[in-house]
Amino acid sequence: MDEEVPQAKELAPEPEVIIKTVCNYYGVDREDLCKSRRGMFNEPKSAAIYLMRQLRRDTLQEIGKQFRVEKYSSVSSSIESTKQKMQKNRNLKRRLSELSGRIKKSKADLTP
Repeated sequence: MDEEVPQAKELAPEPEVIIKTVCNYYGVDREDLCKSRRGMFNEPKSAAIYLMRQLRRDTLQEIGKQFRVEKYSSVSSSIESTKQKMQKNRNLKRRLSELSGRIKKSKADLTP
């Protein structure tokens, strides 16, 4: 997202597009994206949170509301954890890149 383009936020994919794409990709339902178990990596949820931040530049609080995460610091930790895992795991990085491409393509398909 370009900060010099005032319409950048408007051009970003809708949160529901990101959520539906992630759910379809991983074969989970939206409720699974709101589940959390301390110490367990929930890749679909982490992917959705990461992509919301990367593609939409939503605030941590806005992202937290989408996934029923009360503390914005937990959202920040999830994003940072996902970044670190991507550096160590090429397959995860590839999956998130593929998801990002699908989301951008679906946004392009919706644009007249």
